[in-house]
Amino acid sequence: MTETKLTAPRVRVLLEGHDEPMIVQTRNPDFVLWDRTRAKHGWPKLDEAPFLWLTFLSWAACRRTGKIPTELTYEKFEASTLDVGTDDDDEDGDDEIGEPFPGPEPLPIDR
Repeated sequence: MTETKLTAPRVRVLLEGHDEPMIVQTRNPDFVLWDRTRAKHGWPKLDEAPFLWLTFLSWAACRRTGKIPTELTYEKFEASTLDVGTDDDDEDGDDEIGEPFPGPEPLPIDR
């Protein structure tokens, strides 16, 4: 028997029409809603469709926490999601997404 190891990721979501991403912590109710909805609609499993899973978890967590209106359907949320990802790399807990990409290193100047 294989062991299933689940974590509850903090997610970062950028919706169309918003300048800043939302950061929200997923919880058990979001996972349970995923399990029930996936079974009801015959959706693929987490390992077969990780972006569907993460987008759904993000929607569920955003609704649960009041970051989006409860009447916003998953389908409309999915269609307006520009970016979704985990924010677990942010160890200091300040809700910052991370450092901007620094670009290439400057070339040394011979003098």
